[in-house]
Amino acid sequence: MRIELELARRLSLRQRAAGGRRRSRLAPGVVIAIAGTGLSLMVMILAVSIATGFKTEIRQKVTGFEQQITVSQAEGYGAERVNRGMRLTDSIAAIIAEAAPGAHASLRLQQPAMIKTDTDFEGIVMQGIADDSDTYRFIARQTAQGDTMPPFAADHEGNPIVISRTTASALDLATGDNVAVHFFIDGNLLTRKMRVAAVYDTHFGEYDKIMAFCPIDIVQRLNRTDSLTGTSIDINGLRPDMIDEATADLRAGLFEHLQATGSTESYRIDNVNTTGAVYFNWLQLLDTNIVVILSLMGCVTGFTLISSLLIIILQRVRTIGLLKAIGATDGQIRRVFIMMACRIVAAGLLAGDLAATGIIVAQSRLHLIPLNPEAYYLNYVPMAECFGTIAVINVGVALTAVVLLLMPSHLIARISPASSMRYE
Repeated sequence: MRIELELARRLSLRQRAAGGRRRSRLAPGVVIAIAGTGLSLMVMILAVSIATGFKTEIRQKVTGFEQQITVSQAEGYGAERVNRGMRLTDSIAAIIAEAAPGAHASLRLQQPAMIKTDTDFEGIVMQGIADDSDTYRFIARQTAQGDTMPPFAADHEGNPIVISRTTASALDLATGDNVAVHFFIDGNLLTRKMRVAAVYDTHFGEYDKIMAFCPIDIVQRLNRTDSLTGTSIDINGLRPDMIDEATADLRAGLFEHLQATGSTESYRIDNVNTTGAVYFNWLQLLDTNIVVILSLMGCVTGFTLISSLLIIILQRVRTIGLLKAIGATDGQIRRVFIMMACRIVAAGLLAGDLAATGIIVAQSRLHLIPLNPEAYYLNYVPMAECFGTIAVINVGVALTAVVLLLMPSHLIARISPASSMRYE
């Protein structure tokens, strides 16, 4: 094997001039092979990176609004939905902790409302949340440039409200403006003067149009409930693969609790895999696209490398004949040319890795490539820095290339020393 390695290292991939002098550039076939391999690898890496980044971003947005698991009253849409809402007592918290270890539970109180200015109005769903909730942290990451999420703790100042850019544009509002918010509670119209503390923009039009956020104690006082009552309990902090199992365990735990206490209440338990199914099913279509792209790019790489090895062999017919004449076996010569082709593969992989990594890092940091948020829910192309996946793709391409290179190398066995001396 040492002889084959030495020959593969010494045989040049550069094009020679008619006078026998080596030119400073690679042979055209070699350049095409390196470029084809590098381009195919780059497309594969970018496709996987974009798909991974897109799925991660959309899942985070859906989970930010829908929550991983939501527990509410089964009659939560009736007239008494708040006063008979969910209470996050110690016993309920213990059941949640047992069914979903490591998860974080927080109260939410939803209240239909209307924001009215001097000239216009918009209907919203006011989300009363606490500043230790996952929803608060999610919206804080989505606030417009220059805005900061206000404190939603019990000692907050005034009546802050966080509205979406969609609502702000419709009502011509900006951060710092005061606005009247009307609540319809138990047949009564209650009005509160609130201050726009921040504007958020998630690019999720269906949610941004109606969702507004404020400290939960404001809505609790309006509904005359205590600090343990809300319309739902939000549970987050689970791994995606644990959500369905934790939901089933929570249903069983709450059912046993109701039986043990003799309560006539009933609970509705949903998880994001159900409430966000439309988005997740859409994201699953990306996997099919990725398989198609990887298959096509694999075919391109294979054809390019096979063609390149054939060109290298045809350019070295006399060398092959000479090696056979001095006693080299077909297997040894085949290994020499496969190793030469592996040099091309290595150069192509390096070029593809450098190009793809540069694009991924630049796009993830600077967001240079935009998207239409109305169609894709994002205003830029997301690229995940999944370097582990990049390594797997490299190994897969390298192994596939070596296997494919075995086929054209069989041509060497058909070359005889005598005929090779006359080959032009």
